[in-house]
Amino acid sequence: MRRIAQLLAASLLVLMAPAWAGIASAPGNDLHVELVTYGPGRVYWERFGHDALILRDKQDGESVSFNYGVFDFDTPHFFLRFIRGHLLYSMAAEYAGPEIASYIAAGRAVRVQSLSLTPQQASDLRDFLLWNLEPQHRHYRYDYFTDNCTTRIRDALNLALGAQLFSQTQEIAGSRSYRSQAERMLAHDLPLMMLVDLGLGPYADRPLTRWQEAFLPMALSHLVRHVQLHQANGRSHPLVSEDRLVYAGTVRPPPSSPPALLDPLLAVGLAASMLVAWGRRERANALSRVLAAMIASGYALLGGLAGLAMVALWTLTTHRAAWANQNLFLFNPALLLIVWPLAGTIGGHRNASYWARTLALLLAALGVAGCLGHVAGLLAQRNAHWIALALPMNLVLAYSLWVGVEQVHGVSSPKTLQQL
Repeated sequence: MRRIAQLLAASLLVLMAPAWAGIASAPGNDLHVELVTYGPGRVYWERFGHDALILRDKQDGESVSFNYGVFDFDTPHFFLRFIRGHLLYSMAAEYAGPEIASYIAAGRAVRVQSLSLTPQQASDLRDFLLWNLEPQHRHYRYDYFTDNCTTRIRDALNLALGAQLFSQTQEIAGSRSYRSQAERMLAHDLPLMMLVDLGLGPYADRPLTRWQEAFLPMALSHLVRHVQLHQANGRSHPLVSEDRLVYAGTVRPPPSSPPALLDPLLAVGLAASMLVAWGRRERANALSRVLAAMIASGYALLGGLAGLAMVALWTLTTHRAAWANQNLFLFNPALLLIVWPLAGTIGGHRNASYWARTLALLLAALGVAGCLGHVAGLLAQRNAHWIALALPMNLVLAYSLWVGVEQVHGVSSPKTLQQL
């Protein structure tokens, strides 16, 4: 039945788009299959690169590119769907020549790899792509790591090759993870990279197999170079018969490893916490107190908002890679409740209430627990850099509220813990 459906789909395609008649009806012997990989672009949604499968009819030279990366900004509630993980992407097909030319015009690298498929494998791949192109089949729910434009192409190839692609790529791909690969690809946009890193949970730190790593176009391009296709007669041959760089591109390629964040964030965390502590001195001047209050309350505000975002990603979205984010030990939504007490207390206007001081102490203890869990290996998330930034601040916030300053007729005097 599936073969009949594929033939009907091919016939329908011939009727609807006569220009594609060669691809739709060509025998497997006349089909040439290529994997084309496009390098990263300048816009943030282009930073991961892109790829497509090109089918060429050797007889009439017709060339059609199939890709799974189509989305529409005019989709109703586009950003809400995107944030919640409900955005639908779709498959599309277009002539390969103009498509490749558009990527070259955008300065993006273009690599084309010819694939040595048997006539039956090429025919099966073509039939599947035409079936997948039908309106009722072309849409899918996009996931950056597990279901995207590259994993769809990987899976289509694997289906046509009888799972040979999957069976040869199950070893662990070194120390790479979803997090490290995302950081590497976004390294040239540091604020965006840090936001993405902050929002990823422990799922993103699992070691990847070579198969899983092929969620990136460039990783899939590298993977197919090492695949051997086994024939019925016991012989084997490389999947890639020709590999050529069509255009090197003008967009700066991503680095080979993600930026190191531990030392810079530790320096920021220590410097900020020392400034807050300096402003809490008994003889601190007005400028020091105001600066300390701004740093402390600003940190609590941003940290609390970050915590709210993490909770929302965990509870209200399907982004599995953001669930159970252990940065919540550090950036807890409850920080928002001590923003005003911090501003008033450090500024010297009043003392914080007992509940505010207690909450700050509990948040500091929570940060310590997260740090100890990380050091002991009980928490698997790679977030030492965020611990280095946040833990000194969480500790100094608790210190600032417990060591209050009482203003009496414009003269400040220290309030001890015994008096509290």
